[in-house]
Amino acid sequence: MTETTAGVISETIGEIPFRTSGSANTPVVWWRTEWQLRAEADVLARELVGEVDQVVNFAPTDHLFGRLTGELLPDRLAVDVLNVGHEPTALPGSAMRKRTLFACLPSSWVVLRRSLSQLRELPASMALHGTGPTVDATDEVVSALADTQFRAVELFGSTETGGIAHRRIPPHRGSRGPWTLLSDVEFAECVSEQERYPEGEWLSVRSPRLARRSDMTDPPAEWQLSDVVTRKGERSFDFGGRGTDLVKINGLRCELSDIADALREAVPGTDAVCVPVHDSVRGEHYEIFYRCERTLSAGQILQAIRSVLEDVVPPRAVHRVCRIPKTSTGKVPVTQLYANIEPCADMGGSCG
Repeated sequence: MTETTAGVISETIGEIPFRTSGSANTPVVWWRTEWQLRAEADVLARELVGEVDQVVNFAPTDHLFGRLTGELLPDRLAVDVLNVGHEPTALPGSAMRKRTLFACLPSSWVVLRRSLSQLRELPASMALHGTGPTVDATDEVVSALADTQFRAVELFGSTETGGIAHRRIPPHRGSRGPWTLLSDVEFAECVSEQERYPEGEWLSVRSPRLARRSDMTDPPAEWQLSDVVTRKGERSFDFGGRGTDLVKINGLRCELSDIADALREAVPGTDAVCVPVHDSVRGEHYEIFYRCERTLSAGQILQAIRSVLEDVVPPRAVHRVCRIPKTSTGKVPVTQLYANIEPCADMGGSCG
């Protein structure tokens, strides 16, 4: 853990690179100007955070959310920041004395749940959640602190766009309602995927904070994400899910079709499919199902995938199946997939 003082920004150059982590051999680089970073920190400070005395940051500072909450936002608020890392076992005592902003990943809520007695003693503190869906521990913490001044807010965004929208996390597992766009973000028109998504459309936005991809001369005027939404008025939307097989595990991107393709390429004669699953700690995760004449250990599978793809988050579990069923349209029925697990070969568990 490291503690720094406001005003310490690691780069002072005109543009700062952020890489989309995940399954590509060469991660995509997105360039963001220091002005864009400071503009987003200003929006978050004014619209979501308010006055705090310190920031406790769980997010890696080499990713956009962590850079904002671990450096730029504390600088904007003129407060100290304690970067505790993304998987601490407990909060340090020095984090429990002031009005605190907790910058949370999905796994951070398990740590906060262990610290409920200390959190109850804090003056008006808050959690800002980013980089993935909330988990069961989120609702447990917010509900347990419902009679205090603690509050929690979700931030919706991406490396390409920065923060897009926000919503309050209510106590007692109440309805969270729609997402509301941040003040410097607007909807952009896009082609609605009516055949595939009859009740929604791809989320497309305009913002002065859109990043410039490394093969672009300038930032785009607007950007379309792989998220399906239903607009609720001029500045709000309901999130309907992702339109691709992307999952984010503590902010790390995993393109599931790329991972399955990599296993097929690395082990000839193998068929494979990756299935997204809910995870009580990470929010999102995935499991691998494979068909092969020989049994492969979880470690062998991970090694094979990494021989093709450099940055791969290990699957939560690996299963050998006697076949991978498919519908007439080529989709994999998940229920039938689980029914085809070979009991003697089901390895379960996480690929360390």
